[in-house]
Amino acid sequence: MDFKEAYAKGSDALKENRLEEARNLLETALKLKPNDIYTMNKLAMVLKEQGEFTAAEELLAGCLEVKKEDLYTNYLLGNTYLEQGDVDKAIETLEKTVRMNPSDRYAVNSLALAYRMKRDYEKCIEILEKSLQSNPNDMYNKVSLATVMFEIGDAPAAVRLAKEILKKEANNVSALVLLGRIAIEEASYVTAQGHFNQVLAIDANNSEAHYYIGRICLETSTLEAAREHFSAALQYDADKVSILKNLGMIFLDKGMYSEAEEQFAMAVNLSPDDAFVLSNMGKLLVLQGRLDDGIIYLKKAIEVQSDYAFAYYNLGKAYQEKRDFPNAIYNLMFALNFEPDDVYAINVLGRMFLDVGLNDRALRTFDQVLTEFAADDRFAMLGKSDALEAMGQAARAKEVLMQLKKIAGADKLLVEKIEGRITRMNKKG
Repeated sequence: MDFKEAYAKGSDALKENRLEEARNLLETALKLKPNDIYTMNKLAMVLKEQGEFTAAEELLAGCLEVKKEDLYTNYLLGNTYLEQGDVDKAIETLEKTVRMNPSDRYAVNSLALAYRMKRDYEKCIEILEKSLQSNPNDMYNKVSLATVMFEIGDAPAAVRLAKEILKKEANNVSALVLLGRIAIEEASYVTAQGHFNQVLAIDANNSEAHYYIGRICLETSTLEAAREHFSAALQYDADKVSILKNLGMIFLDKGMYSEAEEQFAMAVNLSPDDAFVLSNMGKLLVLQGRLDDGIIYLKKAIEVQSDYAFAYYNLGKAYQEKRDFPNAIYNLMFALNFEPDDVYAINVLGRMFLDVGLNDRALRTFDQVLTEFAADDRFAMLGKSDALEAMGQAARAKEVLMQLKKIAGADKLLVEKIEGRITRMNKKG
């Protein structure tokens, strides 16, 4: 097999997503013609798809040694950094690409995405709007701008942009999907279903449309139809783990624990080192009272990602359920080490200190919330009152409760809780 045949067959295999075959053929082509940047770029694309990002980076760096200013290589390298979450390196590389060719809409889009991942929405929007000023008919970047507008809460702007896109391209699937998502957020399920049905009329195998129709079916309690659409979404989407994660979270939020466990279990099977999946599976098991199993998953999540506050928090809650307060407090303090502004977790820690009789520590913890974060935090004020009562300072405890009663306003349940505490303290004298 000569170079031309190996390169052509490798390129075809890549197009058809036959990755291992593409890799073998492109590696053969590269042996026959070393330092061919076209072959190196395509092989790097294969390596990226196979998750071998370091090897892809090294290959692309080699391309740039052969041809330093190669636009496509810079673009691929920037996207490789982006897929690994190295946003700063991605921005540096993609800005260089855009400087060399400002009209490269794909590089512009990736650069905007990098700033979006960095949560610098202002810069992201600036890049996309500047690109659209140069080329108003660039529907690719217009869809991205509409999506960002939706993400930052400007639904009217997102709808306006999506409708402009559909005037130019009536079958623009991305714009239809976005309008459907917006309708779901507004609980306009019939409208949303209409948009997704249009998508399926264009592309019957569109995984996003099936996924969102599945969500609509869940909201409207048509569970069997939801399962059918979710199954179709999994069948047609290459990124099955992301779909399974989302499904697991949806079922978890709805209290459908067996369904959530099924999704997370499949995700763990496909991606056993995914900290997000492991920690949410652990949380789910804890919610079902399967504490020891939950702890195993949460510990695995921490082994994978040692700074994962969410996993530490849920591990703390699991130990709290087991009445193992030393381990509960230990893990909760680790969670706060990584996310020190998590007010909810600080309040939970205060309650744990109360449970083990560390009343002064509890008081300091609730005071931290009230002085550093929110002077009217109801949970912290109740906790502070309980800590003062436990320390024998009933008068101060009642003062805090009276302040809380003023804040409670028309919250009848909270007012009843406050009055019950005051009555109890008064009876004690």
